[in-house]
Amino acid sequence: MSGLYTCNSCSIAFETGQDQRDHMKTEWHRYNLKRRVAQLPPITESTFNSKVNSLSVNEAQEEAEKKKQDKRQMTKKDMRRKEKEALLEKKKKLLQLAKESMMKNMAAAQQEQTQQTAQSAKEVEQAPIPVETSTETATAAVTTAAAAPENDEELTEEQLAEKLMKQKLESQVEIPLETCLFCTKKTFPDFESNLDHMFKTHGFYIPEQKYLTDKKGLVKYMSEKIGLGNVCIVCNYQGRSLPAVRAHMLAKRHCKIPYESENERLEISEFYDFTSSYQGFMNTETNITKDVPAADDGNDEEWEDVSSEDEDGATEVTANKIIDDEEDVPEEYLYNDGVQLHLPNGVKIGHRSLQRYFKQNLKPEKELTEGQGTLVAAETRTFLPGFDKKQYQVRQRVWQTENRDKKREDKRAAKFVNNQPYYRDQLLQ
Repeated sequence: MSGLYTCNSCSIAFETGQDQRDHMKTEWHRYNLKRRVAQLPPITESTFNSKVNSLSVNEAQEEAEKKKQDKRQMTKKDMRRKEKEALLEKKKKLLQLAKESMMKNMAAAQQEQTQQTAQSAKEVEQAPIPVETSTETATAAVTTAAAAPENDEELTEEQLAEKLMKQKLESQVEIPLETCLFCTKKTFPDFESNLDHMFKTHGFYIPEQKYLTDKKGLVKYMSEKIGLGNVCIVCNYQGRSLPAVRAHMLAKRHCKIPYESENERLEISEFYDFTSSYQGFMNTETNITKDVPAADDGNDEEWEDVSSEDEDGATEVTANKIIDDEEDVPEEYLYNDGVQLHLPNGVKIGHRSLQRYFKQNLKPEKELTEGQGTLVAAETRTFLPGFDKKQYQVRQRVWQTENRDKKREDKRAAKFVNNQPYYRDQLLQ
C-alpha cells in the first residue's frame, strides 16, 4: 500500500487511514458525493461551511417570520382556547398528585386500623375471665367486643330496627303546628295562617274537610312523618335528612295529602268521621219506592204488574193488590198526571203502553265526593291542548301576509276606480 490515502470525491489526500475514515463520515464528503453523481465539480470545506451557515441563518429567519404570522393570524378566541388547554393540563397534573397522596393516606389508615384491631383482639384473648361468670357469658362478651359496630350484617332484623329507631330518635326534628312543613325557618302566629300559607304557596290541600274531626292531629302526623322519619308524604321517599326530604317534595311538587288508593285513605282514617254520610242509607229495607205503570181512570183491565228492584233485591208489587189496599182512601187523594197514577202511599202506577220504558234498568247517577271531584278535575286538566310556540308564530306570519295583501289590493282598487276602458262622463257629452 502507498503512503498516501486519497478521497476521489473531494480531491484531497490524507496521511493516515484513520483520517480518511473520519473524513468519509462528514457531511462535506456526502455533499461532494451528491455533486459527483450530478456530474458537478467538488467544493472546498470552507465554501461548504459558508453555505451551511447561510442556510441556518435563513431557516432561523423563516421560523421567526412564521411565528409572527401565526401570532397575527391567531384570534382572541384561539388565544383563550390555548390558555384553557394549558390550565386544564395543570389541573390534571394537580388532580393526579392529589389522587396519589389520597391513596397513600388511605393505605396508611387501613394499615393502622388492621393493627389496632389485631391489638384489641389480642388484649381480649389475654384478659382474665372471672370465676363467677359462666362460659356462655364470657364468650358472648368476647364476640360483642370483637365485632360490635362493624358487623351489622350479623344482627337480626329486630336489632337492626331498634338501632335505626334509636338513630331516628336522636336525629329527630320537631316541626311545630305554626311552622311550615315545606319551608325552612318559616313560622306564623297561629295554626290557621300556617295552613293558609301552605295551601296558597305549596298547594297543601286537605281532602274531605267536611268530615274531618282532628285537623291538628292530621297535620301533626304529617309533620312527624317528615321530621322524624324523613319520609315524603306522597311517594314515601326516604331522605338522609330533613332538608333533603323538603328539597325532594318541593322539586317533585309532593306537597299534598294522598287520598287516591284505599291504603292511603286508611292511613289517615282515624282523623275522620263519616257516620253523618251514612244516614241516608240506614233504612233502605223499610223505605222502598215502587215505580208501577199508570193508566187512564176508566180502564181497569189495562193495568198490569211492574217489577221495581232495589240494590238489596226488593220484591214485585202488583197493581191489583195496591188497589185493594187503597179502597178506603178517598178519590181526591188519587191524581193522574197523564203518564202515571200517583197513590197516597207514594206508589206510582204506569200504563202498559209505556212498559218498554219501565223495564229499563238505568244506571243511577253517581254523586262524587269532594275528594273525588278534585281528582277528576286534576285528571281532566291534562287533556287541555298545549301551547305550541312555533305554530303560533307561523299563524301570526300568515295573518301579517294576508293583511298586507289586502291593503295592497285596496290601494290598487282605489287608484283605478274611474279608469274603465269605456267610461263616458254624461256631463261632457
